[in-house]
Order: sequence, then structure tokens, then C-alpha cells
Amino acid sequence: MRISVLINNYNYARYLPACIESALRQECGDFEVIVVDDGSTDESREILASYGGQIRLVLKENGGQASSFNAGFSAASGDILFLLDADDAFLPGKLARVAEIYDRNEIDWCFDRVTTNEGDQPPAELQVTLLDKRDTLRRGGFPSLPVPTSGLSFRRNLLSQILPMSVAKDVVLSDNYIKFAAAYLGRGAIVETPLTFQRIHASNRYTGTSRAKTLRPRIMIATGLELARRYDGLHALGKSLVAGGIAETTSLLKLRSEARNTVTGGPFGEDAVNEVALMAARKRLGNMLRRGQS
Repeated sequence: MRISVLINNYNYARYLPACIESALRQECGDFEVIVVDDGSTDESREILASYGGQIRLVLKENGGQASSFNAGFSAASGDILFLLDADDAFLPGKLARVAEIYDRNEIDWCFDRVTTNEGDQPPAELQVTLLDKRDTLRRGGFPSLPVPTSGLSFRRNLLSQILPMSVAKDVVLSDNYIKFAAAYLGRGAIVETPLTFQRIHASNRYTGTSRAKTLRPRIMIATGLELARRYDGLHALGKSLVAGGIAETTSLLKLRSEARNTVTGGPFGEDAVNEVALMAARKRLGNMLRRGQS
């Protein structure tokens, strides 16, 4: 079983060495480390060049995280592919332990939870939960998959049905689309005991930032539209995501107009405008009631 680690980087030079070293130090037999630099303007490319043949380097113009996923996948040769943000790191032994989970189970994806404590060591025993959320997703339900990019891995044949994906600037269309698509397409597992370190810092693009509140509805809308466009069985989930994003950003009086602007010409068609607007209104009213607003 060959493994590919796909590191995506944009201006994270100060964290890049720790990230790359965490991958190179893994002991799991046949594996490669691919680093996609998304047009960095800091010292990233000088640092990457210093690794020589230890890594496979993909240099590209800035196009956003989704474009980096696409470029990394195109360059990879592994049977199992792991995603890793350049400001995060794998705990020792992660690749071998997750590879064993794939070997023991008929799964298509495996997501491991993360720790935000840099000094944490890998657990002696793993708690693994097998999941099949395909029926839930077809009915429009949301799977609970609270794992960021650096905790995601996939079999190649599954990821080939997801990537390449549409691109968007920033992180508006990124790991949420991949996670939901993977859960729709195959069986998986969640490793409840963390095997990845997620770094929380002032330059995070989403997690723990003041931008998260304004980015969240944009992410919901972009993800919902792309899932519905790509997969016929995810129209219900797509509509719900779009409605949720609209509800978070639009007043009740503007819901239908915003629904028309978002939905018309997209994967749902004209007949979905009223349905999405109604779903958004219900979500917004529910949120207002929970907050005790009138």
C-alpha cells in the first residue's frame, strides 16, 4: 500500500519546517510527501527548495485551497492519500496506524480528530468508530464530521470521484465539500483519539478567527451549490446548506430575492426558489427564537 501526504501551503513559512518534518519522520514503508505551494510571497519557496529530493514540490500561482487540493491529487501516486495544512503537523506513527485501519476494515475514508496542544503524544490505543452515512445524506441529513483538513484521508478511488473540484478564492470551497462528498460516496471511520496537531494562531484562515462568522455562510452556500451540481443524490443537502447560508446573512424581507439570485441558473432550477426561501426563513426564525429575539 503506497501512501501520499498532500501538504498545501500559502505563506506559512514559519510553520512549514515543523509540518514537513512531521510527515518525513513517519515510519510506514512506502510513502511520498508532496507539497503544493499556492503562490506564496514569503520565504516558503526557499525553505521548500532546501528539502531537495525528500519531497515532491508543486509550485503554482495563487488560486485558493481547493486548487491546491486538485494540484496535489494530480501529482500523487498513493493508494491512500492524507491531507495536511502547512501550519499543522502529524503526530508520530499516524500514517502507519491509519493505514492499519484501512487494512482491517472495508472503508473508503478515515478521519482522525485533532489536538490543539502541541506537546500531546499519540495515544497508546485508538478508539475507532465505523460510519456509513450514505442514506442520511441522500435524505438531506447532515453527518457529524467535526474534523479539519489535516485529519482527512481517503482511498484513491474514492478521492478520484471528488477531485478535481471547482475552485474558489480563500477557503470558501474546501474541506467541507470533500468531507460531505466522501461520506455520500462510501463507508468510513472516525478515529476519536487525536493523531494530528492543529495549530491555532493569528494567521489561521478560518478556525478561531474573527473572519469565521462572515465566512461561514459563504462556505455553506458554495458547498451546497457544488455538492448539488456534482451529485444528483445530494440535492436535498445542497438546498439545506444554501438556505442556511442565506438565513445567516439576509433579513426576512430579502430571503426570496436572495434565494432567486443564488439558486436560479444553478443546480436546482427555477422551481427551487420558493423551497429554498422557505427553508431559509424557517432557519432564520428558529435562530431568532433561540436567541430570544423578536
